[in-house]
Amino acid sequence: MTQQNLIGTTLGRFEIISELGRGGMAVVYKAHQADLDRIVALKILPPDLTHDTSYIARFRQEARSVARLEHPHIMPIYDVGETNGIHYIAMKFIQGRTLKEVLQEEGAMPVRRAAEILAQVGDALDYAHRQGVIHRDIKPSNVMLTDEGWAYLTDFGLARGTGNVTSGLTMAGTVMGTPEYMSPEQAQGLPTVGPPTDIYALGVVLYELLTGTFPFHAETPMAMLAARLLQAPIPPRDVRGDLPSAVEDVVMRALARKPEARFASSAEMVAALRSAAGIGAGTSAQPPLTPGAGMPAIGETIVTNTGGSPTPPYVRPQTPTPPPRDQVGAAIPPLPHLSTPPPTIPVGANNPPPVAAAPTKPKTGLFIGIGAAVVVILMLIGGAAIALRPKAPVSPTSIPTNAAIATLLTQSEADLVAGELDAALAGYQQALDEAPGNLAALQGIAIIDNLRADWQQAEISANELVNAASSDDQAAALGLTLLADAIISQGSADEAEDTIEEALNLDTSLALAHAIRSTITASQAADLNDTNLMDTALAEADTAIDELDSENSIIQALTYNAIAVTFSEDYSLTDNSVSLSSSEENYQQAIDLLPNVALFHTNMGYLYNNSADYEQARSAFETALDIDPNYSEAQLGIGWGYYRQDQGTKADEAFDTALSMNPNNPNTHYAKGRIAFDNDEYRNAINYFERANQLNPRSTYTLAWLARAYQFEGFFADNDATRKDLYAKAESIYRQALDIRPNFAFATSGLGWVLQYQEKYEESISIFERAIELNPNDDEAYNGLGWSLFNLDRLGDAETAFRQSTQLAPNYASPQYGLGRTLEELGRLDEARAAFKTTLEIDPTYTQAEEALKRLGN
Repeated sequence: MTQQNLIGTTLGRFEIISELGRGGMAVVYKAHQADLDRIVALKILPPDLTHDTSYIARFRQEARSVARLEHPHIMPIYDVGETNGIHYIAMKFIQGRTLKEVLQEEGAMPVRRAAEILAQVGDALDYAHRQGVIHRDIKPSNVMLTDEGWAYLTDFGLARGTGNVTSGLTMAGTVMGTPEYMSPEQAQGLPTVGPPTDIYALGVVLYELLTGTFPFHAETPMAMLAARLLQAPIPPRDVRGDLPSAVEDVVMRALARKPEARFASSAEMVAALRSAAGIGAGTSAQPPLTPGAGMPAIGETIVTNTGGSPTPPYVRPQTPTPPPRDQVGAAIPPLPHLSTPPPTIPVGANNPPPVAAAPTKPKTGLFIGIGAAVVVILMLIGGAAIALRPKAPVSPTSIPTNAAIATLLTQSEADLVAGELDAALAGYQQALDEAPGNLAALQGIAIIDNLRADWQQAEISANELVNAASSDDQAAALGLTLLADAIISQGSADEAEDTIEEALNLDTSLALAHAIRSTITASQAADLNDTNLMDTALAEADTAIDELDSENSIIQALTYNAIAVTFSEDYSLTDNSVSLSSSEENYQQAIDLLPNVALFHTNMGYLYNNSADYEQARSAFETALDIDPNYSEAQLGIGWGYYRQDQGTKADEAFDTALSMNPNNPNTHYAKGRIAFDNDEYRNAINYFERANQLNPRSTYTLAWLARAYQFEGFFADNDATRKDLYAKAESIYRQALDIRPNFAFATSGLGWVLQYQEKYEESISIFERAIELNPNDDEAYNGLGWSLFNLDRLGDAETAFRQSTQLAPNYASPQYGLGRTLEELGRLDEARAAFKTTLEIDPTYTQAEEALKRLGN
């Protein structure tokens, strides 16, 4: 492995101090991260592997795999990136030695010490397996020990997910891993690699810790692989006679040739080892108490508050209850991700049960999304490409025939690069008037429409580029890419997916097309809460990066911008701090290349908003407005920042300013609708949402909130006929949203509630079950399911649903009250009293719970 000496050099933010070690794929340095004033371990891919896309993919995969794993015995990753062609991963610096070094220096260990170390590694493995990650290269050199004996599992470079055994980086006919520690199924190159594979390797490590040798002896690595397929392991008591037989049993079971004969989980193996070694349930090692200077907490999360729910009466409902209301202080959920989408759509917001009572007015604030602390992307992408890609030949009909047009195009391109979009558009339009069909002018106009987030006009200009008589395959591919960008920016991922596939069929090397496809896939992954699909999106982003070298700086900037959106989607799905950092870095790459484009600064602002860094967000939005004082998307971002901080009045003022900048921006009408809805002005909200829908009929968030507003207006209607009509209208609009976006959990849950209000309980049950399938952590879907089951006297099933809701949201009063009512109907009065008391502890104003306690007797 060739590797230049980087000691004493600076790599981005990292000052390299010394070499810590090297292996087959990378060199690890001790480095100082200047901006955070901390010491890190910097893992660097050697130069001779930077052109091998499979190695780079493995390198990136390691970072993604481990960054999602937050466990005290897994090495934390701080950052992953690339500078000047050098790929790196920044990790926690551990003052200590590898387990391999300890073995080389000390030999076989006492049983208790070996068990304590192995148990820590096994605990880490069990956690990784439960998160869907298989390590595949467990060995002593991949375990770090602090001086206090605290173990860290490292090097997930061969890690793969458990959800698809045929995916990953292993090619047919190849074997990946370290021969001495590989399982029989790995040695055979079988695709059935799973948790038992790591358990086998853990057994080999335990054998080595106890005996100082291996369970198989052979002269060559290949012979070592063959031995485990043909021979039984040497019993460890044959090597070390004082070993307790119970410990030997643990080792031999872990080394069983058939995966199904091994321990069912790492946790089971650890429990058996603790019992056999007599070390109890804990270890004597302690984690390091004092991290290095400037070291941040690992696995940062956004902390949100929860608020009370509307108060239902105790009687079984015969009339509909208020529509679901949002909990206070939760994160904003995912939105259409390529333009500035309609922000702050709460998915799975907390709702009252289906009983007839006016909802208590929630505090103004943020909203809870699907699952625990879902963090959301509110992104522009405005993907576009500049005129005349370097590698795309220009057909003769597009070449200017006079110097005036050539000069005009050159100046227009310069204006575009400088962020002077009005001047650039005027120049391109003049060139197009004088030379109809000119590709450079068509491309420039399409770019500007996308950068302005004028999506309907962007569709027109992109189609004009695709259909121009002078367009070759590459020009058409670019037009289709811009068209896909415009479509996904308006909220239709499936339609955008078809369009981007057309683009890539015409030009497989267009980096921007791969980047847009990655954002589309990421949007779909977020919809489905599918981390495996998100990995596919991230791999597509890697492909986009691999194609960047032959692109000009503008294509590069736009591609970085799109890739940043993909990483922010991953952050919203996984709360992965590395993805947050990667998104920020890619936006910064775009800004460094084109500093005067308001779009990129605005996108950065939304990213900061979503990570609750409001000061940085405001600065980014103000920079965008300095560049373009009428850029309404940036002004909207300022408003959403106030909104997230529970400053509704300031948010509304900011939205009004955005509306004055651009009265035809659908996102602004959507924002105004949200403010009206929060203020219980449902007719005003309907008017704003309908206008937003007219301007952008693809936005499923607008449709879902329009349905929600009709739902609330229906509840407060003063006669049954009006109420019935409004509920039917809400149901129809929810279904319209789901026709566009079948996996939209917010609309699915909303449909379940409005069906319940119409006493269509059986159908509402199936819809709530679908919402739970889309998001198993949706406490509100379980709550709605519970109330529908309650209304059908399916009390046992209702109890199960309410308990699941309370488990997911312990501070949510509505399902606690529902549980109490269910237990009361079942005759379990003591349990019912306890549930009603818990309801009042959560929300002392919940009068129905208070009345229930009086009825039952305290």
